[in-house]
Amino acid sequence: MKKLIAVIAGIAAVMAAFSALLYKLYLRTGRNMFGYYPSEDDIEWAENSGYRDMYIRSRDGFWLHGALIDNNSDKWAVLVHGYGAEWKSMSLYARKFIEEGYSVFIPDLRGYGLSGDKETTMGHFEKDDIIDWTKMLIKERSASDIIILGVSMGAATAMLTASEDLPEEVRCIVEDCGYTSAREEFEYNMWHTLHLPAYPFLWITDIITRIMKGWSFLKDADCVKAVSRAKVPICFIHGSGDTFVPYFMHKKLYDSCPRKDKELLIVDGAEHTRAVVDAPKAYWNKVFSFIEKHTK
Repeated sequence: MKKLIAVIAGIAAVMAAFSALLYKLYLRTGRNMFGYYPSEDDIEWAENSGYRDMYIRSRDGFWLHGALIDNNSDKWAVLVHGYGAEWKSMSLYARKFIEEGYSVFIPDLRGYGLSGDKETTMGHFEKDDIIDWTKMLIKERSASDIIILGVSMGAATAMLTASEDLPEEVRCIVEDCGYTSAREEFEYNMWHTLHLPAYPFLWITDIITRIMKGWSFLKDADCVKAVSRAKVPICFIHGSGDTFVPYFMHKKLYDSCPRKDKELLIVDGAEHTRAVVDAPKAYWNKVFSFIEKHTK
């Protein structure tokens, strides 16, 4: 009996240690990029764009950073980067919006770039940060039309704002290859990248996130639930060749959104975050035709 207890305790200890490793691997922020990385030309453009560094305090006390490019327009695009990135990763998108006459704001999500914290919450607390940034733009920049465009985890963050009490100046959301939920994303990737079953490891990881950060890895950051209550129009974009945030997730998200003014673009064969570079004409035609329907 004692041997059995010792074996069970040993297995439990190994599972707990591995789950702690997963927590560090997946949720501790770093510099790894996923998907499309901007060209040197785009990076150089961003660095010479005349951007202004902006800071606000998050609701839980961290300093958050963002880059503001004022184009003398009261139309603003809030561009939200993905997992493992920082604001300059959105420079290709920023260039296009500037060309179209928009002013641009690009936040560093918590834990990335110059923003505080060391861990991501996969959009859960980040949604509140984005809402607070939009309020800053309205108060300090007299923004009258705001659109939110997010890529990958940034797309998930954007979708999570959709069911919240957004300022009325936020007109619509464009999500590019966002996941259905943090839970489903990691269930999928544990099996397809680590070749391991998700459970019981994610159960233990959930306990860690609840204790360490006050959010549920398994219940929060649920984009399906958010879009099912969306208060603003959403345009869904995905590449059919996406295997990181798998292609099947787009249908679940799109079908869960009850709004009649939702729209969809599928880019044939595009891998994760590659829709904008694989089919730029179709991508930008869809984005701006959608936005124009919902802005003044």
